[in-house]
This record gives sequence, structure tokens and C-alpha cells, in this order.
Amino acid sequence: MLDEQRARDQSSSVIDAVFGLFVGTAYAQDAQQTRQDTVTFVLEPDGTAEIKMTMEAGNVAEYSWTATGGRVNFDLHAHSGGESVDYERGSGQTSGEGSIEAPFAGDHGWFWRNRDSAPITMTIQLRGEYSEVVETY
Repeated sequence: MLDEQRARDQSSSVIDAVFGLFVGTAYAQDAQQTRQDTVTFVLEPDGTAEIKMTMEAGNVAEYSWTATGGRVNFDLHAHSGGESVDYERGSGQTSGEGSIEAPFAGDHGWFWRNRDSAPITMTIQLRGEYSEVVETY
């Protein structure tokens, strides 16, 4: 009887360890998918830039941004493999915040334009499920 109890305890310990390994790995993968980045750059008069997050379908990212020293025009959008989506457009703005959920895999983000006569410092804070930030100036 004692040997049977020890066998059950050892079997239970092995199952607990294996289950813990799988659950721990799943949590680690989730943690790896969530990123947080701050992108800062200067947008010269009449200058443009694109800042995009590489996302998979269903991924969600939150953002907030500020334009210091002037106002910007922007187009928050994505396109990839013949698909496209427009999330939001703005003209003469100095800040914004929100979230996006990617309807398809690809690069999702902003086209920025400075129509003012002075340089503008852009600060974009990102948090969510994306693999990289692509910056084009």
C-alpha cells in the first residue's frame, strides 16, 4: 500500500512538473509578444516620416503621441499583400492616443507630415503585440 502511494505521488509530481513547464512556456511566449517602445524624432518643415509596427492578424497595440513645437498631419493605416485599412487621419494635430487591432498581418502605423515652418519633435509611445518598429525618414 505504501509503495502504491509513493508511485502515485511520484506520478503526480511528474505530471505537475510537465504541466508547469507548458504553462510557464505559454506565459513566457505571451510576455515576449508584448512590447513597449518610445520613438522620438525631429520632423523638419515639409518633412515626412513613417513609423510602423509589424503585427500579426488579431494583434492589439496601444499608442499615444505628442508633437512639440508645431502641428502635424497624419494617416494611421496599414497595407500588405493587397489588403489595406485606414484607422484614422488628422490635420493640424498636436497629440493623440488610442489602440488598433490588426485585421491582417503587416506593417501598421503612421505617415507623418510637418506643414509648419519650424521643426517638430515627435514622441510616440507604443505598447502591445508587435514584433518590431519600422522607421522610415
